[in-house]
Amino acid sequence: MRAGELERVRPGVVRAKPVALELVDRFDRHEERRNRYLDEIGAVAMTRRRPAVFAGRSALAIWGYPVVGGWPASVELLEPPSTARRSKRGVTVHRARVDAEDVVSWGDHFVTTPARTLADLARSGDFAAGVVALDHALSGRSRGAQALAKDDVLSVLDRLGTRRGLARARRVVDFADGRSGSGGESLSRVGIFLMGFEMPELQVRHPHPEGFYDADFEWPRTVARPSTIGEFDGVMKYLKDEYRRGADASQVVVAEKLREDFLREQGNGFVRWGWTEARVPAPALRAKLPRAGIRIVRRPLI
Repeated sequence: MRAGELERVRPGVVRAKPVALELVDRFDRHEERRNRYLDEIGAVAMTRRRPAVFAGRSALAIWGYPVVGGWPASVELLEPPSTARRSKRGVTVHRARVDAEDVVSWGDHFVTTPARTLADLARSGDFAAGVVALDHALSGRSRGAQALAKDDVLSVLDRLGTRRGLARARRVVDFADGRSGSGGESLSRVGIFLMGFEMPELQVRHPHPEGFYDADFEWPRTVARPSTIGEFDGVMKYLKDEYRRGADASQVVVAEKLREDFLREQGNGFVRWGWTEARVPAPALRAKLPRAGIRIVRRPLI
């Protein structure tokens, strides 16, 4: 490999120079960014003289949990309060109590367990980030870690015995729901809650002659309106092979149309949105839901 085909990750560590991000299929860019961040983490691991504990968003990347807002510019480590180590050269050091049961081996180093990783994230104060990651963990969709239960995270919070961020963390755990089918659905649910709308039921099953359809969100029928089904419509299900399950994009579009027609024929209202509307704060979703008959019933938090 020629020198021009390499780039430095950290002093003494190089990697094959990746293609420009704009040349990566836009539906693969999230995974490409995570892989590049994992390279940064690996480079830090290679250059540390003593074992380190990777934590925070670095642990999210290692375990395969989603992140809201993009991967950070630095690698995050966890150190006990008495440490003299400081943040520098692309490494952010967080000082906090570290129990042996909160870390597992990762090569010659360590990483916070899934439960500790999510407990720390929940305490951080970013409600949306905590819910999106914990929904994913509860669902069992992560490729890097086994499914968790809420009690796994609560037990870590109880054991840490600190009041800092505890109320925020408990709100995240209470709100999280493993039935959420994707990060986009989780983020949508956070926006719906923070904007004060009535909360929908999740993954409501509708039998039909060939099986059943699950609705991402459903607001039950009231005197003033029929039941309303809400669908988060990420375009990946139309274009990515892993979501199409052997069908081409046109077949997926037709299947979705038939699905919506069937659900409407049962007397349900229907509203769709995508990533643009789901991002918090979500002014586009705030405008769209009332047109579908969904009411604001609490004081908005955003």
